[in-house]
Amino acid sequence: MLGLALIAPGSAPAASERPPVVMIVLDEFPVADIMRPDGAIDARRFPGFASLARGSTWFPNAHTVYDSTHEAMPAILDGRLPGPGRDAGFRSHPRSIFTLMAGLRYRIRAREEATTVCPPRLCRRVDHYGNPKYNVLNRRRERLEDTIASLGPTKRPTFTFHHSTLPHVPWTYLPSGRARTGYRPGTLPDFSSPAGFGDPFLTQHNEQRHLLQAGFVDREVGRLVRRLKRTRQWRRALVVVTADHGISFQVGSTDRRQVSEANVHEVAPVPLFVKRPGQTRGVVSRAYARTVDVLPTVAHLLHARLGFEVDGRQVFGKAVRARTGLAIERRDLSGEIVVGARDIEARRRADRDRRARVFGTGSWSRVYRIGPNRRLLGRAQKPPTSSSKAIAPPVARFAVPRALDDVRPAGSTIPTLAAGRIVGGRATGNRDLALAVNGRIAAVGRSFHLAGDPTEWFSLNLPESRLRKGRNRMVLYEVRTGAKLKLIGQVR
Repeated sequence: MLGLALIAPGSAPAASERPPVVMIVLDEFPVADIMRPDGAIDARRFPGFASLARGSTWFPNAHTVYDSTHEAMPAILDGRLPGPGRDAGFRSHPRSIFTLMAGLRYRIRAREEATTVCPPRLCRRVDHYGNPKYNVLNRRRERLEDTIASLGPTKRPTFTFHHSTLPHVPWTYLPSGRARTGYRPGTLPDFSSPAGFGDPFLTQHNEQRHLLQAGFVDREVGRLVRRLKRTRQWRRALVVVTADHGISFQVGSTDRRQVSEANVHEVAPVPLFVKRPGQTRGVVSRAYARTVDVLPTVAHLLHARLGFEVDGRQVFGKAVRARTGLAIERRDLSGEIVVGARDIEARRRADRDRRARVFGTGSWSRVYRIGPNRRLLGRAQKPPTSSSKAIAPPVARFAVPRALDDVRPAGSTIPTLAAGRIVGGRATGNRDLALAVNGRIAAVGRSFHLAGDPTEWFSLNLPESRLRKGRNRMVLYEVRTGAKLKLIGQVR
């Protein structure tokens, strides 16, 4: 039957012996997020990925074949390189991993959050299935955790697939599992938009927010591994964790995701972990696996042969080990960007070194220590007296002043993003800032202007540990020459 896999005679196990198959595809996730400068996984900061790696094969040189979800996801699902005239639906991709698994008599549980490659006869269109505009903004955590919670022993072999729009923008989640307190629409502009790509501090601040959300994803990966072990499926299972593409944080970029010769080392490399059925020890493969290789790898590990042509190759074979570098399609499909192993590895090492200098490694506390005047962090700062109500310009206006009235550290959200505007100040140029929370400097940074907007904005992340239960006090200072602090706004 068209679209179904053909089983190699005598090689396929009986249906009752087939392993559970779990595939999680993340979104906008460069593998450098989880790596130390030496190229190993930062196990202290990303324990979930480290636990996954201890029982699977990690491909640190794996990379995507396209820089946008619309084509990158179908390439993972049908094993073909992107081509003109195709949409992200099942009619353009009639033969895919879903038809493979149906042909193997697997039960399919699928959540596509931005594509509809699975035919409706195999995957029910419920819960905003394939609607990226909704899924990127709503219930991302709940859907992913529902998928993880659904993993359990079944009489019929089951294929569980979930494409999660995490850690894709908006950056709202924290490594602890909580979300930062949100802002009403229209209160603040989109600080992650191209209007801010030219500002060095805002770019660093946005990369910080992205990393914190990557930490949340790590928490969910850890939950996935523990769930499979707790339900006694881990040893038997075939598990694949990867991502559709990465993201660049180069200052002055015009597009964070569109690949170019300048940012290919950030956009192309993505996580790829493959746990074979029965695998118990971790392996690191330096092969240049591609996301288009995922489908033929699954078929290979299930002892099935595909009844259709694909561009990928199974990742454990000689063809993949023989590759000598990275290749990714250009956005306009005019050809590939090809970079040899020595060049791409040198560029990736330099990027990992940069990240470590800015955000450190290990403890998440180091991620918060960015910006100018870091020597001020942790310094006790006597709160202003009640007579300080009348603040001379410039004046900071906090976007959510009431968020600190009743903080609940054990709650699902916490106000760790202090943002707003500064009025009555200079029309151009930025100022150094320091944020005190409950009498101690918790964050430093710089104000910024978005392209085409004369407003002076501020946005600072503070560690959850700086907030206490109940009412909190937040004071914003301008840092002047000699580290002198001038009060410009407060919330109490």
